[in-house]
Amino acid sequence: MEIRAYDHAPEDARAIRLAAFTALADVRPEFDRWDGPGSGAVHLLAFLRLSDGSRPAATCRFYADSGTGSDSGSDSVRGDRSGRYVIARLAVEPTLQGHGIGTRLLADAESRIRRVGGRVAAVHAARDMFPYYERLGYAPTADMYDGGSHGWLAKALD
Repeated sequence: MEIRAYDHAPEDARAIRLAAFTALADVRPEFDRWDGPGSGAVHLLAFLRLSDGSRPAATCRFYADSGTGSDSGSDSVRGDRSGRYVIARLAVEPTLQGHGIGTRLLADAESRIRRVGGRVAAVHAARDMFPYYERLGYAPTADMYDGGSHGWLAKALD
């Protein structure tokens, strides 16, 4: 698997996100200010190597938590925000889900965050995805939304 970084959401990343999230009836607006160039977000796109080239397989984005925007959480999650990064919009092409691609992409994002001095990674997820993130070392916070159906999880990146 090859992972490429971009300063914007490339079309392949947008297509994967739409395919992965379309089935969810309660998805927030899918594209926002973090998707354009100059937003400060790093967009990762994972490609599977094939005998005849490569295929886009998964995507996510991360950025330093400035405390603004739809993916920031409340003050109880952010604390002083120093060294805290948000990993958002982790999505795997639906036909490729269940093969560890998202897990490898998430680990790559965490590694990149550590390299720039990040100390905490936070994700916002639907409640049914909590067990996935908990297996990877994330812990739910008290910051829940929509009657407990969505919330924040955080992980120390020591």
